[in-house]
Amino acid sequence: MSGDHERLTSLAERHSTPFHVLDCARLDEAADRLDGVLATMGRPTRVYYSVKTNYLPFILRRLAARGMGADVVSGYELDAALAAGFDPADIVFNGPVKTEEELATAVRHGVRVHIDGEQEIEALERLAARAGHEVEVGIRISSGVPVSTSSDPSYRAQAATAALRSRFGWPAGSAELARIVGAIADSPHLRLTAVHAHLSSQIVHEDLLLRALERVVHEAAGLHRRFGLDEVNIGGGFGVPGIRRPRTGPLTALWTLQGGTPVPDEEPFLDIARVLPAVDRLLERSGLRGVRLACEPGRWLVSDAMSMVTRVMSRKELPDARWLILDGGNNVAPWAGTGEVHRMEPIGRTYSSRHSTWSVSGPLCYENDIHATAVDLPDDIGVGDLLCLRDTGAYSLGRSNNFIRTRAAVVAVDGESETVVWRAESGADVFLLADPAPDLDPAPAGRAATAAAPAAGTGAPAGETRVAAATTAVTPGGASSLMATPAAAGAVAPEGTPHGPAR
Repeated sequence: MSGDHERLTSLAERHSTPFHVLDCARLDEAADRLDGVLATMGRPTRVYYSVKTNYLPFILRRLAARGMGADVVSGYELDAALAAGFDPADIVFNGPVKTEEELATAVRHGVRVHIDGEQEIEALERLAARAGHEVEVGIRISSGVPVSTSSDPSYRAQAATAALRSRFGWPAGSAELARIVGAIADSPHLRLTAVHAHLSSQIVHEDLLLRALERVVHEAAGLHRRFGLDEVNIGGGFGVPGIRRPRTGPLTALWTLQGGTPVPDEEPFLDIARVLPAVDRLLERSGLRGVRLACEPGRWLVSDAMSMVTRVMSRKELPDARWLILDGGNNVAPWAGTGEVHRMEPIGRTYSSRHSTWSVSGPLCYENDIHATAVDLPDDIGVGDLLCLRDTGAYSLGRSNNFIRTRAAVVAVDGESETVVWRAESGADVFLLADPAPDLDPAPAGRAATAAAPAAGTGAPAGETRVAAATTAVTPGGASSLMATPAAAGAVAPEGTPHGPAR
């Protein structure tokens, strides 16, 4: 989509900013590249799309139509995957918490569950026995090895500690893992067929990823000799070049406070055309010939397939900062405030060749709604101009929220066609889950309303203040919401009653 500024500008003439644009061609290209790499391997392979990354039904249907599988981590994601047409046999249910109802749905549809909580073993055994058949399960294993690094030793120490303390799965080679495996083996209706690992997010260090996977594969080899595994699933988290995450620790922060200027580490590039064949060779060396190699990409497939078009709403030039304030903020770009850097491109017109450093924020009355503290943009960019934020396909929809501002639309572009595949949220939508408005009694509980002579010139009883009455409005979706209307005769509140929401 990069360089398609004219098309994006045209979309902004027909759709209110901010909005996301899904480029179907880029989504298809990423899936084709992945399929091409896997096709070179002499073993069975499978791709499970990470639904949590972007659960847009349009994307789910498109990937399901390709024959891709789905990785889900909640009951509603499982429902969405089934509704989108994914084959239940090609869905895996991951995650640290699964309710009994969710597990029952998985068993009913023949979806494999990757066990990540000891209580799941007993629940699955009971459900499988009730269903009268054996069910396949996998087990999640953690490597205990960090998959990111930095020139900052304090960051490296933090990463090493985090890898050892991971709450996901059980550590490779541990007594805890052996006990869980034993409990599965003792369950007559459960059959262990898969080993699963998901090591991190936005992984860009290939050598560290492969080192961590060595521990997982070593464990899988032992389980294969015992149970005869069908699949080793290495998860996802494959990094993309379109974003950058800070990898700094307390030492860098201290240095900065002392006036130092840290030099960012060079950003590595993770190439799946190298990584996946390397994992294939690792499996072969470990005695796992013929075992299916699976992965669960999310960001890698959808990140640069989406961009966000947003508009400059305010320009502030202060003594110590120059700010551009956009109409798209943390609520629709939920990585804002985490330090994750996305490319920004001014679009819509020809800009000055002179550039300077700008700080860029969203519209929220919230101190962390910051896109960038220092980014190079044209000197003459101002109110009404458009900016395109790239690589918004991952976690923009599922993690978006309506804190202060409503959620944004998604427009899918497929060749010459243009379709709104997720409409913009309205103010009424925000309150769709609220209880219907009750019949309001202006008198406090336990006190009968009394008539009083109106105060002179006000039409309200003496000593009381007129307030807006609340009436029920039915939204287009059929739900009720509260709407303030001018006070009807007699709609009064005692003196001192708050006349609006606390701020």
